[in-house]
Amino acid sequence: MINRILVASDLSSRSDRAVERAVQLAQEHGGKIILMHVVDEDLPATVVARMRQTAGEVLGAVAQSEHAPESTEIVVETGDPVLTIAEMAEALDVDLVVLGVHKPRPFWDMFSGTTMERLVRALHRPVLLVQGPVTGPYTSVLCGIDLSPSCLAAGRTALSLAPKAKVATFHAVHVPYQGMIARDASEKQLAPFVKDARARLDGWWDSAAIPAGLPKPEVTPASVHDAHAAAMTQNGADLFALGAHGRMPLSPSLLGGFTEEQIRDPQSDLLVVRG
Repeated sequence: MINRILVASDLSSRSDRAVERAVQLAQEHGGKIILMHVVDEDLPATVVARMRQTAGEVLGAVAQSEHAPESTEIVVETGDPVLTIAEMAEALDVDLVVLGVHKPRPFWDMFSGTTMERLVRALHRPVLLVQGPVTGPYTSVLCGIDLSPSCLAAGRTALSLAPKAKVATFHAVHVPYQGMIARDASEKQLAPFVKDARARLDGWWDSAAIPAGLPKPEVTPASVHDAHAAAMTQNGADLFALGAHGRMPLSPSLLGGFTEEQIRDPQSDLLVVRG
């Protein structure tokens, strides 16, 4: 169940859709929303005070709108945004953290990652990055399956988040040196790789705790990028769920290249769940 939703807003238009999606989810699940804004602690004290007041007024207006649940709570804090949001998510025991798409900062992002990436590394709660306009509940969900506990956690969360949506899955299998081994990518040349991958998928599917309602994927002999793009087109998904593999808490490679790419340039709303 999605009972408590934390929405981290930077008061920009990028956060509007995140707030709208949080309101829609709260209405659908009968949950509570916590609207949060963090003022950077490095700013001068007078600026911090002014920004805290403005944030309270803006978020208060949102909370008083006719669509927001009556129990909507406003939280304005001062501190490091990533650490403060992560600490608040744990303290409030939220089921979901909702964010808007990030503002591209090419030079800074190259070295430190986007705010969303840093938040996913710091959070131990599911994170929803809202990219698309909110017209109603999610209708089609795509889940990436990589035989890991994190992909099951992502699938389980997606099923809870969008209980009425159509759910599809995909499982990509990398064929090493495909240009040399299976140059024309014929079914016959790819058959040994597909057979081996299908056997591993079958064994894992029989032994893992598969969430009810999560369909078993077909094996796709392609890169994860190509398999994802094809599955998105085929299913018209408005939500893509994937698991982030946990390693060291501050590891720059925590999320993996594909997950980082999805966060930086999402093609739909993106649900990231740590395993």
